[in-house]
Amino acid sequence: MGASHELVETLAGLLLQRGWMLATAESCTGGMIAAACTDRAGSSEWFERGLV
Repeated sequence: MGASHELVETLAGLLLQRGWMLATAESCTGGMIAAACTDRAGSSEWFERGLV
């Protein structure tokens, strides 16, 4: 399990606890943050959208 996977798991747990949704706006990362988030099963419960 990599550091980014652990970070996404922690973030997902916190967002679900609070009932919040996440949206990203990326430039230099080219959508890699959104990709890391949506690789997690069930991310549609807490990931709203990503803009690149």
